[in-house]
Amino acid sequence: MATENLTNQNQGEVVIVSVDSTNLRFSPETITLQEGDTVRFFWSGELLAHNAVERNGLFDSGETSRNVDYSYTFKIGENGTYEYVCEPHEELGMIGTIIVQPILVDEQDLEEKPDEDDGELQEQSGEIGVPHVELVVVTGILILIYQVVRIRSFGGIKLQKESNSEEEMDAEILG
Repeated sequence: MATENLTNQNQGEVVIVSVDSTNLRFSPETITLQEGDTVRFFWSGELLAHNAVERNGLFDSGETSRNVDYSYTFKIGENGTYEYVCEPHEELGMIGTIIVQPILVDEQDLEEKPDEDDGELQEQSGEIGVPHVELVVVTGILILIYQVVRIRSFGGIKLQKESNSEEEMDAEILG
């Protein structure tokens, strides 16, 4: 099964760990994450049942299974190196390593940040401002489309009425 790295906007990166084709190794065996990133243990329809258990109990995917979809997000302060195993296959070498690096914080960013309350107000106003602009643009486009359709529809009706009245006039002249 292929290993994928996904990005979740609310959290950090998501790295998928699966079982390799030998059915006795994690793939990849070693990954490097940052605090806030997530490891996702995912396999489906494997020949043997597996699990992923961190040696010190930080995470545990549960009972062994041929189908696993378990995620763990490393919190701030959980940086370090973690070794995890597949309990029934540990003696056969089914061991993995996760290296979690601390999030680096730029001191200038900390100094430039306004008071927390001010930041929340700025963030809220920023979130409100953008959708309103999009809403105005979409509304304008819909009004324009409505007017074009309306003009074309009424224009066709007027032409029809004019042609009907011309036929009546021709009928009166001939009759």
